[in-house]
Amino acid sequence: MNSLKSIKESWAKGKPILLFDAEDREGEVDIMIASEFMTPRIIAQMRIDAGGLICCAMSSKYCDAVGLPFLTDIFQAASTKYQILPDLLEHGLPYGARSAFSFAINHVNSFTGITDIDRSMTIKEVGEIGKTFLEGKDIREQYKRSFRIPGHVPLLRGANNLLKSRLGHTELSLAICEVLGFAPTVTMCEMMDAKSGKALSVPEAKKYAEKHDLLYFNGEQIIQAWCDFKQINQSEIFRRT
Repeated sequence: MNSLKSIKESWAKGKPILLFDAEDREGEVDIMIASEFMTPRIIAQMRIDAGGLICCAMSSKYCDAVGLPFLTDIFQAASTKYQILPDLLEHGLPYGARSAFSFAINHVNSFTGITDIDRSMTIKEVGEIGKTFLEGKDIREQYKRSFRIPGHVPLLRGANNLLKSRLGHTELSLAICEVLGFAPTVTMCEMMDAKSGKALSVPEAKKYAEKHDLLYFNGEQIIQAWCDFKQINQSEIFRRT
């Protein structure tokens, strides 16, 4: 079985990993890589081979450092002006806690923002600023200078306390970063199946991983590694009841 330490070498080589969350959650496999290692080739791989939504996750502390809100909070603030919003906000998710979505950005030097080069540029900069954040430096002005909205890279805000609060791909991926010491931002894309019209099955995802020499993990492996790193008991991990 692969260990989390193997991810460090894989990502540094520009090779994403595959991560399955859980049967009782989304039940999906995402392909992902730390944002600091993003390239146009990986964007192409995600959109062609995975086909889901390419999103960039950031830890709650990173988000706080730049003032990045949840998208639902923006909608709540705007709901007094736009009367349709409160009704739409009433509908929760069928698989657990609130959505991790924030707004979407483009790099200021991008053109349309949607090309492989443009999206890679945007995501790579999120990763580079994330490394500056790890150094304890103020990053808000750098972030404001680097991006514009609206854009083509949806941002995901990780939950406070990560796996103690939520077990989405967002939190699982950021837990990997915490264990391995990467900047707290990961870019991911759900793997879809054009034949069934559903998410790619685990057996098919494992075949893809083997064919492309990529590491495959499940959520429980990440949970165990993160608990060991934090020296906490798995009873402290968020579980749906």
